[in-house]
Amino acid sequence: MARGPGKGNTNNPNGRPAGTPNKTTKQAKEILEQVLLGQVDNIKAALELVKDKDPARYLDACAKLFTYVLPKKADITTGGEKINVTFTEREP
Repeated sequence: MARGPGKGNTNNPNGRPAGTPNKTTKQAKEILEQVLLGQVDNIKAALELVKDKDPARYLDACAKLFTYVLPKKADITTGGEKINVTFTEREP
């Protein structure tokens, strides 16, 4: 015997509101945040070791971490229209 509203029908015809995170995803993010917060000192120590041994790898590691906290660059286009920008010095 079938249960529920049937194929193609839902109990919530409007669906989940846009931007509402999945419960499982939300819980997973909260757990990962707690794990990372508990590892801050270890992460700092590991980065210091990398910095001492290989400064280039240290910079690479920092650059990868920055992508999680800094906003991403957005490419602003003008639809093919050219824009001329002129910089002039200000009078003191």
